Amino acid sequence: MWKRPSFWVPFVFFSWSTWGLGGLLFLHLVALVPQAPACSLCGAALRQAPTFRQEAALETARIILVGTAENPQLTTRTTDLRIVEVLRSDPILKDKKVLSVKQYLPVSDPKNPPRFLVFCDIYKGELDPFRGVPLQRTDSVEYVRQVLKLDPKDQTGNLLFFFRYLDNPDPEIARDAFLEFAKATDQEIARVARRLDPAKLRTWLKAPETPVERLSVYALLLGACGNDDDARFLKSMLDEASERTANAYDGFLAGYIHLRPREGWELTHSLLRDGRKPMLIRLAAARTLSYFHGAQPKESAGEVQKGLDAMIAQGELADIAIEDMRRWGIRNRTRDILGLYGKKGFDAPLMKRTLVRYALCCKDDPAARAFIEERRREDADLVKGVEEELQFEK
Repeated sequence: MWKRPSFWVPFVFFSWSTWGLGGLLFLHLVALVPQAPACSLCGAALRQAPTFRQEAALETARIILVGTAENPQLTTRTTDLRIVEVLRSDPILKDKKVLSVKQYLPVSDPKNPPRFLVFCDIYKGELDPFRGVPLQRTDSVEYVRQVLKLDPKDQTGNLLFFFRYLDNPDPEIARDAFLEFAKATDQEIARVARRLDPAKLRTWLKAPETPVERLSVYALLLGACGNDDDARFLKSMLDEASERTANAYDGFLAGYIHLRPREGWELTHSLLRDGRKPMLIRLAAARTLSYFHGAQPKESAGEVQKGLDAMIAQGELADIAIEDMRRWGIRNRTRDILGLYGKKGFDAPLMKRTLVRYALCCKDDPAARAFIEERRREDADLVKGVEEELQFEK
């Protein structure tokens, strides 16, 4: 009989016994089900990685415990886990002291064995550890205890809690705390940002050991709670973007806009108008628009629209701007946008699909309905294909 294999990934272990059930369901929910949009300035990999809270919320997380590795057997690819603390129990656990994990986990010092946070399911009447996260410090479990008690309705309070752990010496704890920011909405981040400690953010932004993928969020947060000196610092990062900071340009720009709105928006619009600027920088400016639309939709509507107009007029990022307007329900440029169809610079297959997708979402606009009917006559397969995409999106 076929059995789902377990497999080893550095720093964590998984079991397909459980992930074939709850884990794949989690991935399905992340990928397919509409959710509140997560932080616009965080990469997709961060937004999709499960946090401890998300893992604990799975039905498959029947048991959560902390254990130390011992008796690793290379020939059988197994390791024993001695239970140190049970954070969530089930009657099947009874008085067990040791679990067997179908992974080889090296133990270099038996007197100081590696410690793991372990999530377990019950599969065919047996305990099935499906995720293990190494904890480098004995006090790291206190973070997990507190996380399991957090009120999901108090997102501001939760983010204030996670902020305190962003520089935790245990890298897995610090990573989990940052993932919570990556999964927060732009509005949730904006609400908490003014209450954070700017001194910590300055230190992290200037520290070479700070992970690159965190710089954008830290810069944004500093802009929301910083001062004039911070505005000058953020502007210097924009003017002298290095290889390390270029990918965080969106966050530095958003932070600068918070502190110097007029100058920041003028810079954003000029970047989006200028096709000579590096594409990496222009894409970052486009993400900054996304952040402000999500965080301050009413207050920033005019400036965001100017940025979208600049992207469409310049041309190279027009498809991104039009798609954003579709997703955000912006319909005040419908006739102008649909008039681009087939024109030079807007006649690529991708652009045509973008324009048809936009029109299909403007059902109440007579011009959009006429546009779709014309497209059906000349390329019915194109319209049908886009309709199927939109149906899948729902």
